[in-house]
Order: sequence, then structure tokens, then C-alpha cells
Amino acid sequence: MCGHSFGGYEANFIITQSDIFAAAVSGAGISDTTGFYFNISKNGTFQSEMWRFESQQWRMGKSLYEDKKGYIQSSPIINAEKNKTPLLLWAGKQDRVVPYAQSISYYLAMRKLQVKSIMLVYPKEDHTLENPSNKEDLSRRMMDWFDYFLKRKSDSEWISTGTSID
Repeated sequence: MCGHSFGGYEANFIITQSDIFAAAVSGAGISDTTGFYFNISKNGTFQSEMWRFESQQWRMGKSLYEDKKGYIQSSPIINAEKNKTPLLLWAGKQDRVVPYAQSISYYLAMRKLQVKSIMLVYPKEDHTLENPSNKEDLSRRMMDWFDYFLKRKSDSEWISTGTSID
């Protein structure tokens, strides 16, 4: 399974609800719904993300204070211990839509829980990758990730040995 932005959130969430997937990739995905609820958008609007949860993309229908249980149940990081699916996370360090700290936090949770995970940070990228070499790098790594876990190809050293902080 693979997702980016809200799809990244969905990948993060779904793997806490089911073990049907052999591997997942989450790009610029939200992992902490309660924290992101209070995020201020830096994409030019500088408004709170509350509206997005209450009446737009998230369709929660209520504020965090009116439905704490719902927000907690929909938060991947709160439910991270339920995930056993290997997860490749990636984010642009300059992301103005979803702070890359959302991906790093989930990566740290996966490490703490000893779930196979790797975090890729693209230092000069925003919410989507624009640099052609970074696009190529991510595409190659995603193919490697799925080949490693779905086809049992073990020739991807960056997966078997981990990243420099592993």
C-alpha cells in the first residue's frame, strides 16, 4: 500500500487497523491527528487546520473537544503498537502543508516498537518532490521496498542495513 499527503495518513492509519499488507509507503503523511488539528498552515493561508478536520477532508463533523475519542481512534501514532507492517516513510524537510516532523514522529514510534521502518528526508523539498534526481531516488527506493517485502529480493543494501541512524 502506498499513499501521499492524506493518502499518507490513510496508509499510516490502515496499517494500525489491519495486517493484510506486506509493506507500506507513507509520504508526507499525518500521524498525530490531535497535534495536526492545532497546526497552522504555512502554505500561504496561515490558518488553523481545525476546519479541515471538522468539515472538510477529514469529515470528523465535530471539534477535538466534542469528540476526543474519535480523534484518538483516528490517530496512527496513538495506535502505533497495533502496526506490524514494514513502513517506508518519506517527507520534504521544507514541507509547508504537513510538517515533516509528523513523519519523523511516526518513524520514531515504529523504531521504538521494533517495526521495520526507514525514514527518507529530502532536505530541500516541499510537500511534493520537485527535483528530478529526488523523484528518481524515491521511485527507485519505493520499487526496492516493495520488491524486498513482496518478492523477497534481498539485494537492496539500504533496506537490509538501514539508514545512517539505524
